[in-house]
Amino acid sequence: MLENTKESSAALANELRNVVNQAEALLDAIGQDKDEAIDALRGRVYESLDTAKARLADIEDQASRATRRAAVAAESWVRENPWTAVAIGASVGLVIGALISSRGANTPGDYEDVDEE
Repeated sequence: MLENTKESSAALANELRNVVNQAEALLDAIGQDKDEAIDALRGRVYESLDTAKARLADIEDQASRATRRAAVAAESWVRENPWTAVAIGASVGLVIGALISSRGANTPGDYEDVDEE
């Protein structure tokens, strides 16, 4: 679960980074125009991009700290309750195994011989 959260945070951060990079590329492409209104707009957009980059870095830092805290808390709980953790793990494994085996049993025709004509 922690890995899933970490991967989701990383994917979100990468996507936001891509948006910022594309916006910068667009601004660079528009940079050839010398109109004053566009220059003012470009300045505001660059300021917004700088703010977005700073916020993105902050979000990444917060997500990293939250992930580390959750990992430490989980490890601490498992160390304090090893048999409970083993029982929970075994129960989850049994449930997943039962779901997989029942799913395979509910798909008739998968293993039946079919006569070809």
